[in-house]
Amino acid sequence: MLYPIVFIALVASPLALIARLPARSLIAWGLAFIPLTLFGLTLTQAGPVLAGEQVVEEISWVPALGLNLTFTLDGLSLLFALIITGIGTLIVGYAGHYLGADSGLGRFLAYLMLFMGAMLGVVLAGNVLTMFVFWELTSVTSYLLIGYKHDYPDARRGALHSLLVTGGGGLALLVGLLLLGQMVGSYEFRDILAAGDQLRAHSLYPAAVILILLGCFTKSAQIPFHFWLPGAMQAPTPASAFLHSATMVKAGVYLMARLSPALGGTALWDVTLAVVGGATMTFAAIVAMRQFDLKAMLAYTTISMLGALTMQIGLGGKYGAEGVATNILAHALYKSALFMLAGVIDHECGTRDLRRLGGLRRYMPQTMVITALALLSFGGIPIMFGFVAKELMLEAALETDLGATLSILAVAAIAVTAIAYLITGWRLFSNTFLGQRSTAAMQQHVDDPTPGMLIGPGVPAILSLFIPLVLLAPVSTLIAAASAAIYGKPLEVKLALWHGVNPALLVSLSAIVIGVAMFRFAEQLANMRGWPIWLRGDMIFDRLIERTLTGATALTRTLQEGRLRRYILITALTMLIFVGVPFISFGLGAIRFDLDPQLQFYEILAAALIPIGVIATIKARTRLGAIIAVGVVGAMVALLFVLFSAPDLALTQLLIEVLSTVFLLLVFSVLPVRFESFSSAWVRQRDAIVAIAMGILMGGLVLATATNDSFAPLAPFFLENSLDKGKGANVVNVILVDFRGFDTLGEITVLFIALLGIYGLLRLRQGKDDVTPERVPTTATEPLSEPVNTQR
Repeated sequence: MLYPIVFIALVASPLALIARLPARSLIAWGLAFIPLTLFGLTLTQAGPVLAGEQVVEEISWVPALGLNLTFTLDGLSLLFALIITGIGTLIVGYAGHYLGADSGLGRFLAYLMLFMGAMLGVVLAGNVLTMFVFWELTSVTSYLLIGYKHDYPDARRGALHSLLVTGGGGLALLVGLLLLGQMVGSYEFRDILAAGDQLRAHSLYPAAVILILLGCFTKSAQIPFHFWLPGAMQAPTPASAFLHSATMVKAGVYLMARLSPALGGTALWDVTLAVVGGATMTFAAIVAMRQFDLKAMLAYTTISMLGALTMQIGLGGKYGAEGVATNILAHALYKSALFMLAGVIDHECGTRDLRRLGGLRRYMPQTMVITALALLSFGGIPIMFGFVAKELMLEAALETDLGATLSILAVAAIAVTAIAYLITGWRLFSNTFLGQRSTAAMQQHVDDPTPGMLIGPGVPAILSLFIPLVLLAPVSTLIAAASAAIYGKPLEVKLALWHGVNPALLVSLSAIVIGVAMFRFAEQLANMRGWPIWLRGDMIFDRLIERTLTGATALTRTLQEGRLRRYILITALTMLIFVGVPFISFGLGAIRFDLDPQLQFYEILAAALIPIGVIATIKARTRLGAIIAVGVVGAMVALLFVLFSAPDLALTQLLIEVLSTVFLLLVFSVLPVRFESFSSAWVRQRDAIVAIAMGILMGGLVLATATNDSFAPLAPFFLENSLDKGKGANVVNVILVDFRGFDTLGEITVLFIALLGIYGLLRLRQGKDDVTPERVPTTATEPLSEPVNTQR
């Protein structure tokens, strides 16, 4: 059963609200049994997958749209599902200690559970449209997590950047996925993956690839869309550990790896991924060396690893697939541990700023040991799992089929990145645990946190050591299944610490030696001058948003100047230009003038009274006369409904006419009896021309629709199926509540939201005088620390 793995996390998310009660840390560990249960359910399905099979479940959702809730478990989705639920278990328990003094812990854990369910939906979905629904849900829930501390301007800014960038990429991705479905004739992943040759030969292949890569690059923070991810560090550390190590940021990598067997094998796909991924990997690794905030440092190294994974997908081949799967697991382990350890340090010391840390080895020895293990794997030091993953990355670069030039560039980029990782890791460790007693340690009591808080980072850090020493055989089986899904063919994988002396080992050892030798220059590198503005994507994006809002404000002021006549004029002119011109050019031929309507005299009379009433309304000199003339128009429309067998519409029309007449009489009773003319003659002539043109256009559209026989009429369908399928004899009512039920629901929802907005504005106005102004921050930016839990 696969769908319970997805929906249990979504349905159980409201249970997390009980974490608002006292004993929050215990409640959090109790809630951790939910992802732990999902981890166990995933393991129960692992047998067939590890044997090379797939587990497929399908639930019909919207068959008319080809939208099915298809869930598929293969090696790649198994790897991700185990990471999501396994790391998620530790994160939930850790959050109870980290946010133990925060009354909003329940809300935070509810967001986290929703996010976990969305990510499980992404990796287990067997239909691209189903996957996209969960994909967008990850964007929404990550927005809530990043903006959890909504009182902080930087948190709101980071959440907005994340939503806009990933949401915009999601729109491109949706179009690309729809193109894939059109090219293949199916939206199922299994059908798309089986049609690789057909896709690569299709004329729409380049467009589909570009759109899909835009969606993946924005989600996985590839250059030039990388800037949103460092801003996401404004989320509480448990959310950062989950987002940056195991989940959302790897969603783009997952989709690229999933589609690689079908879309790969062309220069457009392979070279683009290799170049963009390699550039992102190297650039972000160098930037990470220069950071002083622990979470910023880890965020940039996350971008770097996402680039490395993207590059390996582009490099392709057996080693490329193995390298992607292995690095996904290795990165999830050491990066989740490092983020949680950064939270531990911030929690105990009240800061994440390396310039205020140091000498913590005396006060936090357990934290130091766990940090050292995670950093050794992060730096790719032999006997750690990160070393095994780095060797496969180098093998992929050395054995690629993309040519010698790209191979050399890839190896060089990996070597530079490995050196940067070592320097970054050394700066993190030495500035935190070595040296003199820190300012933070002198200002408050500092020691190791409770064991419950160290379990979270301790487990993945220890696994980074134990996997290469004692668990390589079972992990090799898992990696083989995941690699086969990426490669598109069965693979035999045997991970090992020692493959003999080979070029990959020599490059790796050389990078380690150079990196260690550069430790003495680490601080000089960190204090280099800042990056030019064109490298600051966040600032460029902020300026783009500001310019867009400024332009929108100017346009709004131009179009909406406060006069109803101008609004109607602009709407009419827009309709005439964008509908009238195409209709005159291409639609006039659709009108048939050879039909004999066989109208009766009284029908013609009722129809003729409508324009007479309109003219009378325009010519009326008194308000009462205009109201009477308008009433004649409404009454004649109701009469036509009666004459053409629509009594329910006639009754509705009459009710509206009565109510509107009463309303107009009440309103106009306080106005002068006669109309005044405030418009010049040419303005009235202009308005008359626009009005006549609009009338002719709408009449022509209705006539073309009613007389055109290019499409079968809908009326017979509704008449035949209203009673049988809609269970109602009133066809109009059945259309509103059944055939067009979602339209009606949407209209009701819009009205309800408008009602809530009006109610909120009224309440805001009512309580405006009672609001005490909030303290204005005295600094331009928020401090580098999150609220410290002093209740240990």
